[in-house]
Amino acid sequence: MNTSYICENSKLELVVRNTINGDFSIIENLSELKPGGFININWKKKELMLPYSLRQDYISFTDKKWDWRYQLNKDGSPDIDNPSLYELLPSGEIKNHLCHIEENTKKI
Repeated sequence: MNTSYICENSKLELVVRNTINGDFSIIENLSELKPGGFININWKKKELMLPYSLRQDYISFTDKKWDWRYQLNKDGSPDIDNPSLYELLPSGEIKNHLCHIEENTKKI
């Protein structure tokens, strides 16, 4: 899944991958996500690789400093249009970077 988002007026590029037998294959749909999967984020000169973190109420990728989340809709499907990117600041404060999908990349 290759997707572009706008987070705080800056473009964010995201790629979702599974890592099966060392093959870092790009997945086309979040329903294909497996334990061991991860995302690559390029945003504001930051290059992040966040591992998939099993959660009950949302889909999360986190390294405990950064956390990319998709909330689940009532039908259980992920809301891919409006994810959240959280950042743990040195002060201990958690900052929510507001994001929305870039319209020309919507495909899931």
